[in-house]
Amino acid sequence: MTIDPQPSEPLRHRDPPAINVPFVVLATIAVLAFVHLLRTQVLSETQDIWTLINLSMIPDCYRSNDEVCVLREPWANAVSPLSHAFLHGDWTHFLTNAVWLLAFGTPVARRIGAGRFLIFCALGATAGALLFDLLNPALLQPMIGASGVVSALMGAAARFALSGGAQRWGEPAYVPRLTLRESLTDRTVLFFIVIFFVTNVALGSGAAFLLGEGGAIAWEAHVGGFLFGLLAFDLFDRAPRPDLWDREERGLRP
Repeated sequence: MTIDPQPSEPLRHRDPPAINVPFVVLATIAVLAFVHLLRTQVLSETQDIWTLINLSMIPDCYRSNDEVCVLREPWANAVSPLSHAFLHGDWTHFLTNAVWLLAFGTPVARRIGAGRFLIFCALGATAGALLFDLLNPALLQPMIGASGVVSALMGAAARFALSGGAQRWGEPAYVPRLTLRESLTDRTVLFFIVIFFVTNVALGSGAAFLLGEGGAIAWEAHVGGFLFGLLAFDLFDRAPRPDLWDREERGLRP
């Protein structure tokens, strides 16, 4: 009879280094910063207006020829579901998204790799723009910002990095992915999801009431990105094999 050898102490993953941010995350933040710096310090007012009109998400321009929409280039409607994510209203807007991108983009990028990360972010931005367009079909106000991307990363992280048992794995790249059903029954994840939705709807409604349409927060884009990340993460994940998880769970060497 063969008995699996027991290690002197349970198998542990190496602790991550102090600076553990993937290059693709830093590069993404750098690109966003460069675009905003270009708009604020290099482009003339006319050039910046052209950039805003053509690269921002303007739902009404998909359905009408309003005075603003006729100024858009023929290709603007095709690129704006993605290009809007590169624009920010001010440095505070950019820094807020950069901090959240750093926090949630790091574990996702380390888990799925640079190429999949970029595709995931692009689709997250597009998903946020599509839901925003669906719920605001006649809106002429431009929608900009990488919040849809950040929200998609939050939704993805909820599938593995935020579960109640994730802490014992140490490195997020080794945390088993929860099924959607498990995510919705895990107390930590469920609390995070509820807080996300309540906060976004409350802030969006409150900002619109206090500041008017021009100061409204695009909570619809946040929700669209989050739902994409939560529901579609399975398509991008490249987690370790479940049989290795089972062996490590029992303290056995692979």
